[in-house]
Amino acid sequence: MLSRLLFTAALVSLAARAPAWAQEGADQAEDWSLTSVPDRQAVVATISFTSGLTIAARCMDGVYDVLITGLPDAPRRATSREIGIQAGDETEPYTSVWTVGTERHTAFSRIPAVVARDLAKGGQLQVILPASTRDGRRTRYVMDLDPSSSAIEQTLTSCGRPMVDPREARALEIDGNGQDGLPDTVQWQTMPRPSFPESVNGRLPLEGYVVLSCVLTSEGRMTECQSESEQPAGYNLWRSVERSLPRARLKLSDDAAAAGLPLAGRLVRFSVVFKMQP
Repeated sequence: MLSRLLFTAALVSLAARAPAWAQEGADQAEDWSLTSVPDRQAVVATISFTSGLTIAARCMDGVYDVLITGLPDAPRRATSREIGIQAGDETEPYTSVWTVGTERHTAFSRIPAVVARDLAKGGQLQVILPASTRDGRRTRYVMDLDPSSSAIEQTLTSCGRPMVDPREARALEIDGNGQDGLPDTVQWQTMPRPSFPESVNGRLPLEGYVVLSCVLTSEGRMTECQSESEQPAGYNLWRSVERSLPRARLKLSDDAAAAGLPLAGRLVRFSVVFKMQP
């Protein structure tokens, strides 16, 4: 099961918390704890709140992750969920897609470096889950963070991730939040055709995904591509996708083209799914 592989590969020494529902009052300001684990080549920043949430950002063996544990359990069979993060002086939450772990109150960001940069802003932090189909109410946590980004910055730099992504500063538009496939503004003109990765130590995942971000040219070529996340880790899924990108092309969707949106200079985040056919 993919979620079990994800949880095993990603979670390190974090105590699971019981689920906690809507918290409208803010906690006393908290700061990150930074831990280094040299034998795992890991740098981990963690923070726990009285609401029951624990958030961790980490670089381990060159892989970057952000996870939250202590959330209300995800619906049964759900493999992903949307979570909004609002921090610092932001007036609206940024909602992105997270992968559900084996423990259903745990979720892993599909665009962890993007989320980590938001968390580094400090100040009031809100973690927002959309309304559930069960009771129609959304879940919102409100917490205070000390305005210190040093711990988050160390986890990012340990994995070669900058505190400010220069591509975002240059981009005319930014699309995609870790969703399956492409954002609505673009579609494939020529799809990438990555080969399924070879086994590692005799093991091969039955399924997985890579989330990547690229800057588009006017011809729809993908440049300055970076891996945002991949699961399960350790099978070089990103490298398989990277080798297929030079021949692939994107174009604007019909609605985006009709609206006169630009293609060149657009930063697009999208996912490529691997699934072994029976």
